[in-house]
Amino acid sequence: MTVPHGRRLAATDDIGVTSAEQWRGAITAPSIAIGPGRLVVVAPHPDDEVLGLGATMAARSSRKAPDLFSGRGPGETGATDTSTHDPSDVVVCVSDGAASHPGEVAPEEMRGRRKAECEAGARELGIDLRMLGLPDGGLSADAVDAALHPVLDELAPTTVAVTWSGDGHPDHHVCAESVRRWWRDARARGRGGNGDAAGDGGGDGDGDGDGDVTLLEFPVWMWHWASPGDADVPWERLRRVAADDRAFDHKRRALAAHASQLEPQSSAPDATVILPPAVVERFFLGAEWVFA
Repeated sequence: MTVPHGRRLAATDDIGVTSAEQWRGAITAPSIAIGPGRLVVVAPHPDDEVLGLGATMAARSSRKAPDLFSGRGPGETGATDTSTHDPSDVVVCVSDGAASHPGEVAPEEMRGRRKAECEAGARELGIDLRMLGLPDGGLSADAVDAALHPVLDELAPTTVAVTWSGDGHPDHHVCAESVRRWWRDARARGRGGNGDAAGDGGGDGDGDGDGDVTLLEFPVWMWHWASPGDADVPWERLRRVAADDRAFDHKRRALAAHASQLEPQSSAPDATVILPPAVVERFFLGAEWVFA
């Protein structure tokens, strides 16, 4: 995948310049609390939602429907919130994920696998799921806007989170820009809350009152190509989202559902592993992180 400023990376064990252990010792930011109401997480690909905000979603599910959520074991059916007036959180997965293993797994086969994996991960996190099924690897602004914006209108989130626009993957950028356009339109209709999380404003991510929509962006691939203090990262906008060990346990189990990304998909010696252990550990830094 292509990374801004000419940097390129591939998902191997020696990927990146900063290990998970180094990040844990260096990363710091003010805390942010995602407020009540509906959180919608827009994931360009199946698993981006788990990598970025899996523990956050699990923690929110635990608070919204504690009896239903706490009684579930790994992989059991998630539940739409029925115990409070707070609506269930939703993941909107934009692409079908079919292009993750070109030349190794046929796209139609990978499409089915990744759909099943995404559904299993959502059950583990206790959240609802919408899959738009757009082609992986070539998302266009027009196609994403046409498919995504009506869904966001319907879901009416209080907070919407999407991959960071500077993350380094073209699909991540397209989805971030699409969500930003929707958010700006929501603001024009009187629902916009914080300053533009893609870089135009300086809001704190807390919104302005009832009816506002808060926009957040979460890094995924940034953890692999950046280092603390990297000039290409807007550190002043980074915020820490706290989650406890139990929420991270759910995140790890949800990620384990995405086996196609964690294990070789062929017997070839050079078979691709998209998320080897060194990469996975960068998503378990004791908290989750957003740009606000």
